[in-house]
Amino acid sequence: TSHRYVANRVANILGKPIKELKIITAHIGNGASVAAVKYGRSVDTSMGFTPLEGLV
Repeated sequence: TSHRYVANRVANILGKPIKELKIITAHIGNGASVAAVKYGRSVDTSMGFTPLEGLV
């Protein structure tokens, strides 16, 4: 998914393992969403039942 790709890309750019990072990712495309990623796992997201609900 988009958030997974971004989280892994950030880890790669920073030269750190994803399991050491706490980051927030943003996806702005057909819909919009943000996700809190802690140690490589999504712990919260702005999405409701679908990604098209967007940001509130």
